[in-house]
Amino acid sequence: MARLILTSSAAACICLALSTPLLAAEPTVAAQAARPSSAPAAASTSSNEKLRAAAEPFEKLTEISFTATLPAIDQTIGEADAAARGVRTLLSIDLGKQLDAQIAAMKSAREKQDHAGLALASIEAYRVLVSAVSDNAKIPTEVSLLDYAGFRYDADLKASPVRWSDMAVAVSFARENWTKILPRAKSSPVATAFETSLANMDRAVTQKNASLAAASVKSELDLVDQLEKFFSAH
Repeated sequence: MARLILTSSAAACICLALSTPLLAAEPTVAAQAARPSSAPAAASTSSNEKLRAAAEPFEKLTEISFTATLPAIDQTIGEADAAARGVRTLLSIDLGKQLDAQIAAMKSAREKQDHAGLALASIEAYRVLVSAVSDNAKIPTEVSLLDYAGFRYDADLKASPVRWSDMAVAVSFARENWTKILPRAKSSPVATAFETSLANMDRAVTQKNASLAAASVKSELDLVDQLEKFFSAH
């Protein structure tokens, strides 16, 4: 599929600041007293699972934006839209507005067959959803934001022209979130490799080296998957 130039209108919708937030029968009285914190914890876990599940079709859409057929893209947009509606009540007013804006940008990009615009809008929607996961989640939100940064970098690389300046911002955002979880992740077998991937992503931008950028972001995204497994097991 030919790559199309990211339009200024799509770019305006998707270029949110990276500093954006990142956002049964009643039991008896005796039972409540016996388990004072279990219900809130269970509710939080359930909400986190729903938010992460809702983010998945947006991640998928970013992955297929440059290569899939239009019917496949349309199907995935429908899945993402439905997933977003299913968790709308779990979002703050501000995050809800951000999500609506990105979904509108996705649909606009699809109509224009703007593959880069579609990829970037969908990964921004992903960011909104994972940012709403609570701080006590087993897999830290920062891990999902590392995923976001990698996919944003990759979409910038595939845009025409390549969006080198935004790739630099994406690397900076990734490093910021990596620093936050490093105390917990340094015992991971992939910690050193992750540091190397970030350094190579940064170097690729400085040198405007597309082949290094492609290889290093692929490594970063693969390592994020391993970080998810590491935190799930610890």
